[in-house]
Amino acid sequence: MLKVAIFDDNAARREGLSLLIGTDPNMQCVGQFPDCRDVLRHVAETSPDVVLMDIDMPHVDGVEGVTLIRKQFKDVKILMQTVLEDNVRLFASIVAGADGYLLKQTTPERLIAAIEEVHQGGAPMTPTI
Repeated sequence: MLKVAIFDDNAARREGLSLLIGTDPNMQCVGQFPDCRDVLRHVAETSPDVVLMDIDMPHVDGVEGVTLIRKQFKDVKILMQTVLEDNVRLFASIVAGADGYLLKQTTPERLIAAIEEVHQGGAPMTPTI
């Protein structure tokens, strides 16, 4: 079972992503979090295989969250999500250690496929970025 943790400041989006992940018989959402203030504790407690990370969150943003995760959890795959086609933040995310980068308007089917792809060592990217 592929375990996924969600970091996104939008509660409705977190819930929607959790429900979507739950429709795949090979995936399980192990946690939903509104920001990265306690990212290391959350990752330690939930042991996800893949983290879905919003890039733009209050307090501690997704890029800093990736940096923190990479220091202690090198095997966790991180898939960034954003509403903006921002090459500067994309580059910062990749440098920090993100494994893939998708726009939030990615279709549900593509998102599920991207989670599987990143878990298998791929680097999914939205083509327009």
